[in-house]
Amino acid sequence: MKKTIAFILLIGLINTAWAHQLPLNPKLRIQINKNVELLGLAYFVGFEGVDIETKTIDIKGKKMPKKDWHNYGYFIYEKYKQFATNESLLNSFTVADHLWLDYLIALLVQVEDFPNASLTEAIPEQYYINFSKTKNLKEAKENATIFLGGLNSFYTQINFNQYLLDSKKYYDQALEEVKQGLPKTDFISTMEGFYKKSFDTYTLLPSLTIPKGMGFGVQYTSGGNTHIFNVFGALDFQQFLNVNQLQMGFTDKQRLRELSVHEFGHSFVNPSVDKLPEKMITDTEHLLEPMRLAMANQGYNTWRASLYEHFVRAGEIIIAEKIGDKAGSENLFKYYLEERQFKYIPSILIELRKYDSGQYKTYDKTVLAAMKEIEKNK
Repeated sequence: MKKTIAFILLIGLINTAWAHQLPLNPKLRIQINKNVELLGLAYFVGFEGVDIETKTIDIKGKKMPKKDWHNYGYFIYEKYKQFATNESLLNSFTVADHLWLDYLIALLVQVEDFPNASLTEAIPEQYYINFSKTKNLKEAKENATIFLGGLNSFYTQINFNQYLLDSKKYYDQALEEVKQGLPKTDFISTMEGFYKKSFDTYTLLPSLTIPKGMGFGVQYTSGGNTHIFNVFGALDFQQFLNVNQLQMGFTDKQRLRELSVHEFGHSFVNPSVDKLPEKMITDTEHLLEPMRLAMANQGYNTWRASLYEHFVRAGEIIIAEKIGDKAGSENLFKYYLEERQFKYIPSILIELRKYDSGQYKTYDKTVLAAMKEIEKNK
């Protein structure tokens, strides 16, 4: 039986589980995911932390050392960098080196907690088939098993339980910051009302090991119930050396809400984009060219990925309007159009507003209509 995603560090030692059910919406949860935290630590040690001392990063218009911005991550890196060449970790990452974190996370939220994670028959093949580059089911199962087994061993070898014990105060603070930072407005119900669709649970998974600024929207369906997640690293500066003045980087209320609407939004939006005729996608692919570099710099290397992001971000603008944040909506529009170069958002917004006024009966039809408008761009 699948364990609860929230975890208690040691049975009998700690009485309070690191999970909260909020009055904001009965389907909304805040949790720490043990598997995500191990994956984030492994990723930081193996990739993000490499040469971090010599790199700089632009934060709010100012350059600063990357290690100072990722200060908690750098703290982890310094503590565990000797395990970067750990055989179990290398075995795990070797079979997953072509997969991005969102795909791995979608699997990890379904399996048992490390060090007991395993691939079971209950997990649909879509969550592990990509472990085979040729989508060979037998190879995919074998590689997914190697991936999970490697991290099971890595968990034990680095004594991850001790890390969790030592870090409990930081995670408690992170959960509290997220809880206090959520808007009073029920944005979940607003999203469900706008998209005319709902899911069974909505889970916020703040992470102290996933690098700052990263966010992933994932979901899975089990027993007829669909669960969606916003998995995200810290959003702001952190202070953790003085335990009496802890700040774990989750106090930016505006960013927290926008990120939640964004990552949850993918579960509403992506299936409708995927229903577009394939010919329409291929025939409009040339429209990526004017913004290809800007999209690639943000990690969106295909036209389809860019379309997902266009529609999700346009939805964010609408949701901000509908919960009464007019200034936030206007700022998002300007930011996405001018700084992030999502040039087709204005065309999408026109159709979304028609949909909101009842001119289109379904969101699927709205996406199709918006694509027809986008097609007119030559």
